[in-house]
Amino acid sequence: MSLYKAKGIVLKTHKLGESDRIITVLTNHYGKVGAVAKGVRKTKSKFGSRLEPFTHVDLVLYKGRNLDIVTQAEIINAFSRIRDSFDRITYGSAMLDLVTKVSVEGERDIALYNLLLKSLDVLSRAKKNFRLLLITFDIKLMAVSGFMPKLEHCVLCKKSPGAKPHFSFEWGGAICDECSPMDKNSVVVTPAAAEVLLRLIRIPLNDIVDMDVIALVEDELYLLMRDYVGYYIQARLKSRECLSQFLC
Repeated sequence: MSLYKAKGIVLKTHKLGESDRIITVLTNHYGKVGAVAKGVRKTKSKFGSRLEPFTHVDLVLYKGRNLDIVTQAEIINAFSRIRDSFDRITYGSAMLDLVTKVSVEGERDIALYNLLLKSLDVLSRAKKNFRLLLITFDIKLMAVSGFMPKLEHCVLCKKSPGAKPHFSFEWGGAICDECSPMDKNSVVVTPAAAEVLLRLIRIPLNDIVDMDVIALVEDELYLLMRDYVGYYIQARLKSRECLSQFLC
């Protein structure tokens, strides 16, 4: 077995045997990594609470045949304020679930790593706009994955999308009325939602916490991005289903 070091964000954990856990970590250099933390569930474990979800950690691992083994873990940022708030942990868990789904084992993705790290930092300091931050996280995640929604013009004919653009999951953006028959599953987007969506694509995450968005527009954007992400990952995430119930 070979020893290696990595910084990582703990995405999830689950029990293994009587005292161990398997942790899933998004690392800066090695992509998603699954590793065993031996004895972590024991009262006197050397790891303590260093390997809980959301935690940004400095790791030393051994390369194993099936799963790597964590030998050392030091906290860089525990993001404890996320775990101290129901809203923060709810929306933060939705971020972790999506990253767990889209990240690839052993494939470095520094853009995704940096996006998640920045999003958790902003979430931990935010006092409002938690759902708007999740919507923006989804948009930017789609962008770094190569699926940035295009809204400035119709993605098919390149003309203006008009006053009531449709949004096509298949074509990845706005389509005008004339082209809408090309995708019978496209959805109409209100002008207000289209305008806000363009702003969210362009502005830094730090600026999201101070934005004022009408509740109905935010509802529309949340459902739009939930379905857009779902279309590309071909899965429904439990954390997103729970959040959607808040809209009913």
